[in-house]
Amino acid sequence: MSHATTETKTTVAISINGASHNVPTGTTILQAARRAGHNIPTLCYLAKTHSIGSCRVCSVEVEGVSSPVMSCTTPAADGMVVYTDTPKINEFRKNMIEFILVNHPLDCPVCERSGECQLQNLTMKFGIQKPRWKTTEHKKVPKVDWGLIQYDRNLCIMCERCVSVCREVQGVAAYKIDGRGNAARINTTTGEKLDCNFCGQCISVCPVGALSSGIYFSSRSWEVKKSGTVCPHCGVGCSFAYDVKDGKIIRVTSRDGIGNNRGNLCARGRFGFEYIQGNKRLNAPLIKRGSGFVSTDWDTALDFVAHNLKKHAGAKNAVAGIGSERATNEDNYVFQKFFRDVLASGNLDNLANMAGSDTASGIFDSFGDFPMTATFNELKSSKAIVYVGMDGSNENPVIGNVVREAINDHGAEVALMFSKEATFLPNPKLSLVYDYANLNATILALIDGVAQGGFAGGAPVTSDVSQKAASAAGQLTDADLKSGLSDLASLLRKKGSPVFLVGSEAQSHPQAGAIVRNIVNLAKITGGRVMLMREYCNSQGVNDMGVAPNVLPGYAKETRPALKIDGGLVAGLNNGSTKALFVADEDPLRRLPDYFEFRSAMDKAEFVVVCDQFYTETAMAADVILPSCTSAEKDGTFTNIEGRIQRIKSAVEPVGQSRPMWRIIADLAKRMGSDFGYARAKDVTAEIASAVPMYADVQKDSSFAGYAGKISRTQELKVLEPAKVATTGGFVILPNRSLFALGVYTDNCPSLVSDVCGHYPTVNFGGRPGVDMNPADAKRLGCADGDTAVFKHPKREINAGVVVNSAVKGGTIRVPEEMDLFASVKLIVNGREIECVNRAGMGGK
Repeated sequence: MSHATTETKTTVAISINGASHNVPTGTTILQAARRAGHNIPTLCYLAKTHSIGSCRVCSVEVEGVSSPVMSCTTPAADGMVVYTDTPKINEFRKNMIEFILVNHPLDCPVCERSGECQLQNLTMKFGIQKPRWKTTEHKKVPKVDWGLIQYDRNLCIMCERCVSVCREVQGVAAYKIDGRGNAARINTTTGEKLDCNFCGQCISVCPVGALSSGIYFSSRSWEVKKSGTVCPHCGVGCSFAYDVKDGKIIRVTSRDGIGNNRGNLCARGRFGFEYIQGNKRLNAPLIKRGSGFVSTDWDTALDFVAHNLKKHAGAKNAVAGIGSERATNEDNYVFQKFFRDVLASGNLDNLANMAGSDTASGIFDSFGDFPMTATFNELKSSKAIVYVGMDGSNENPVIGNVVREAINDHGAEVALMFSKEATFLPNPKLSLVYDYANLNATILALIDGVAQGGFAGGAPVTSDVSQKAASAAGQLTDADLKSGLSDLASLLRKKGSPVFLVGSEAQSHPQAGAIVRNIVNLAKITGGRVMLMREYCNSQGVNDMGVAPNVLPGYAKETRPALKIDGGLVAGLNNGSTKALFVADEDPLRRLPDYFEFRSAMDKAEFVVVCDQFYTETAMAADVILPSCTSAEKDGTFTNIEGRIQRIKSAVEPVGQSRPMWRIIADLAKRMGSDFGYARAKDVTAEIASAVPMYADVQKDSSFAGYAGKISRTQELKVLEPAKVATTGGFVILPNRSLFALGVYTDNCPSLVSDVCGHYPTVNFGGRPGVDMNPADAKRLGCADGDTAVFKHPKREINAGVVVNSAVKGGTIRVPEEMDLFASVKLIVNGREIECVNRAGMGGK
């Protein structure tokens, strides 16, 4: 007897406008038609969300079906015959547009979306001069002001794009639909003021002008020149365009599906551009005279700097330099070349390394020439994702979008490991809260949990590793944490090949070197990948370019004895061997852990020159300030957290007399007898391509050249035991990371630092920032919500309000990031000084 077998077909055959096509099973008619090159108009459809089917404009004719069929929601079927452009279907589409226009005012001349409005385009396409149907006249209602986002109900066509993108891509679900029929409208989920991270995705996907930016836009699309580039804020490297009119940047836009961000942006990326042409930019060189600065010309300033640097050139360690995580690869490459070839000094570093030198050693030792192993594509396809030392998507929203893609498309399960109750939407599978001091022990305990259950396919677990991990696990006493670690170990064994996202808390931890190494060990054991969440746009590139002690471009080792550095940059300033300091596009007095320590060291230098775009605190302490360009005013490249080398392009002319940093350094070199021969940024890029093997492809036309991330060392696991953490019983002060605070750039974006975003603490402390503490700690200290807390800072006192917050772990106090000054601060609550632990002293050895 024969038995018939049923096989699931992987493709279906469909005819579109007379041509046959084979498409994967599950493909919608709309997707099939677009792949075949047929244009079907849409208003509600978004490729990155589930189809809504609210506008019906995408309808097509299907043989054997009497009524029009919505192509966005209907899967292609075997043998289906489809027609996308017939008189009948075009008349139907025209009717649908006219129905929409019944409640949509034809105010195109005064609408800011005129010229780029999808409804306007379709109205013209179908030749609609005047709608045939009218409704009873209704009064216009005023715009709803949600701060950075404005909603004009009069223009809303209820396509629901904003609702779906907020729910599915952002995971927030800040919007809902109230009412039915003509009375339907978009509202916030709470019915109150918009409560979200203000990513502006809803503005980006709105097909009309119903949702718009709170930053006033007063141009038409045909008046605007778009300049594609890369976001200058964090290490993800999102692609977007500056919209420029009359030499001014007036907004930021992105295209759906473009770049590694696929058109998604966060609040900083979309709204954080006002600093570029703000009134606080430095626009001329400044030389200190007495207690103040006087403006001068470039020749005078450069001659003065060259004269003072020549005094110390050639003497070992005599001139120190701090490169920049915000500057381009070209800027940093020329900076280190100037130091090594002209000043004969290898005394170089960058703040990512200086803020936690143990972190740098752990990164270089664990990863070899490239501190990252996962790509965004690998993250998207992963089935297990673990955040370590990172507050979910609050720290990096665009990475959160990628993680949600993995959840929606591949059933990924997410676990959070943080020192307080972290957030991620939708809710994660597991959320573990560890003691900040015991983060390294927690990672080792997880290694122990995975090893206990066995793991096929990863690196073998040696007896030494097993013993040390088991010892660390025995140190943990938190029952909830131990139970959570057991569940996480089971999840990793079940899912396999996880991606570990390592956040700023882990990377800035005093034991960061050991923590990073042990996360890499965990990835090796589980066959997983690691991605370090770099904080700035070129945190990766500054090290790639050799702006670090004893490391040349491409991570070649420095072999010249005269250029080898034994002590740190700060030590050289303190002991007098370093006479001059050159700070390039950085503000160490703001960013380094101990303000007092670095200020004291900096004051010992005989000569200090700062190159920057703003009058920062470090610039105020300099002898000369040289004005540099922002990334919007120059060409070059950034390298993102996955090693993707991306081009940035000048969108506007430099403010005042500001210049690209590479050019400033090259001009200095020429005055000191070395002509680098650079005429433009591309000349520097070409030299990098020839000098740094991993950048060999950077000259290709593609904006997305890059080298593949990898774990370059696969030797036997090297587990570092947790240091014994000596605490005094005081509180550990930890930062609450804010989407709206990332240093001098966001400081100078009024729309981000004003109180426009409602409940978010402002980085300029214009409002009253909060000091979060655990309810049990607050009770012990006699504190209540709203009590006054005073931070005594070297420059000023900052008043804050106590916020009793159950999400904060006992023994820690959470403060806005800008107030997180480690040893440089005293906290006084209700007149009582609170004993605080200096995190820098928790490293141990």
